[in-house]
Amino acid sequence: MKLAPLARLPEILFAIGKAIGSDDSLPNTLATISQLVTESTGANACSVMLADEGRQFLLGKAAYGLARADISEVSFGFGEGVAGWVAENAEGTVIDDVTVDPRFTIHGDSDSHIHSMACVPLLYRENVVGVLTVTSSDPASFSADTLVLMQLIANTIALDIENIRLRRISVTDKLTGAFNREFLDSQLPASLADCKTRREPLSLIMFDVDHFKKVNDTYGHGVGDQVLRTLAHRLRESSRDRDMLVRYGGEEFLLLLPGANLETAIEIANRMRIQLQDNPICAGERALEIRVSAGVAEHNDAETPEAFFGRVDEALYTAKRTGRNRVVAG
Repeated sequence: MKLAPLARLPEILFAIGKAIGSDDSLPNTLATISQLVTESTGANACSVMLADEGRQFLLGKAAYGLARADISEVSFGFGEGVAGWVAENAEGTVIDDVTVDPRFTIHGDSDSHIHSMACVPLLYRENVVGVLTVTSSDPASFSADTLVLMQLIANTIALDIENIRLRRISVTDKLTGAFNREFLDSQLPASLADCKTRREPLSLIMFDVDHFKKVNDTYGHGVGDQVLRTLAHRLRESSRDRDMLVRYGGEEFLLLLPGANLETAIEIANRMRIQLQDNPICAGERALEIRVSAGVAEHNDAETPEAFFGRVDEALYTAKRTGRNRVVAG
């Protein structure tokens, strides 16, 4: 039986506090926490799942050491699996042998080599906002001390995680998860100044869904919302780490591209346009062929942000007026 190093708790909490204080990105923060918890408990892997807004499901957000590639594909309902049991009961648990525990559930292509595990709830104002789980391929790898250590860590990070999540909500569009227009207004001057200091270009793409009103009129606003959510997800997945996706309004999205000149921005816009064109969006039982038009521009140091936006907007208008499903540079 391996004992959790409770004596190292101050050191571990300091490292976690430093990670939280140095990065306002929730995925990056949770990934760092997962690594620290894995190393401090002697586990093979650690995962963090957070509750959805309705507190009915746990959604995979970060992991360290897992065999599967994408933790975001993992989800459990409250009461489902070990994580769901912990969330529903707001109580931690240690399992020496998962093969004899009826709560243990394997999801899809999840790692089936797990033999033992420990899982604790993340509690914020007596509400479960997520769970923290460690696993091992060896039996009986975790002790009661492991659970104490994990719960102390969970109690420490729950408030910070919730604060980061709330800050994120305040600057993002609720439907799509993209940044909102207010955040762009406050962020753009800083991005322009940063690119000027770095002596690198900055470009902007404005996307607009072609004939989106027809989608709403034909299939209803629920389907229209699904189209926008999927569109935002695909644009985000195809973006670079530094890029910033903004829902500008309705079916319009902006992609801010630090370090990209006009040629690169046009290439990115066309790649995204073609990817959307070639992959219908599934909404219920329907597969909808969605097209987008795009306007692109590279910032000129001599122009104001308003003039920059004006050029991009005019380029998008030209793309719509001259046939749609195309990219036009301004």
